[in-house]
Amino acid sequence: MQQEDDLRALAKIMDFLRAVSILLVVMHLYWYCYEAIRLWGVDIGVVDRILMNFDRTAGLFRSILYTKLFALVLLALSCLGTKGVKDEKITWTKIWVSLGTGILLFFFNWWILD
Repeated sequence: MQQEDDLRALAKIMDFLRAVSILLVVMHLYWYCYEAIRLWGVDIGVVDRILMNFDRTAGLFRSILYTKLFALVLLALSCLGTKGVKDEKITWTKIWVSLGTGILLFFFNWWILD
């Protein structure tokens, strides 16, 4: 019984880490694509003030890589804490190809911002 409660608590923590990492990616997109968002007329004053205060206190948006690395670390921690399926047919080649493609698209997408 205690083990089941521990596993449920761990699953909730991992879901929370995953949600925070997704939220950081959304904040990153809003911060670095702000001009395009303003041109579309979607800027939100409350979110702007929150992000400005967050940047002033934490300095997370000082470099384009800080938020990406922080979100990646949180996502990696959430993946390490979840238990995988034992009979999955995933090979290491597929894992490395997916990881390489994901890293290229995640870290080298600066050309979209231009």
